[in-house]
Amino acid sequence: MRTLLFLAFFCFAGLAACKKDDTIQTPSAARADVLVANKWRMERITRADDGTVVPVNQLGVSALALNFIDIQFTEANIARAIDRNTKQIINAGSWKLTQDYQGLDVDVTGFKGIFPIIELSRTKLILRQNTTINNVKTDVNLEFVPSV
Repeated sequence: MRTLLFLAFFCFAGLAACKKDDTIQTPSAARADVLVANKWRMERITRADDGTVVPVNQLGVSALALNFIDIQFTEANIARAIDRNTKQIINAGSWKLTQDYQGLDVDVTGFKGIFPIIELSRTKLILRQNTTINNVKTDVNLEFVPSV
């Protein structure tokens, strides 16, 4: 009888410990959730090959403009460029994750293309871009942090 009670107790405890999770996140949903969680501010631009910081005076126009805006990705797949000083939306377009979830497909005037995601967490977003540095096309990492 003791064995039966002991077995029944563990079966009940095992069933009670099982929790049904109705919200199964796919890689797409998890990455999208992180992207839309906050606005993103350019922290720095580094060379992809050696990690050195690219001085602002060496950047091309499109990369230079990122230093003056915050980028917001919405759940409705809208990408907004927001002026840091006035907080006004100065540009907008669309965004989506690539099919393999490894890239960010952005369609905003002046910032259009598929950008490989190097790192994505709640505290950091790093995108790869080919841009002009000192009149030479170079792969760089666009390093963003949450905007406060």
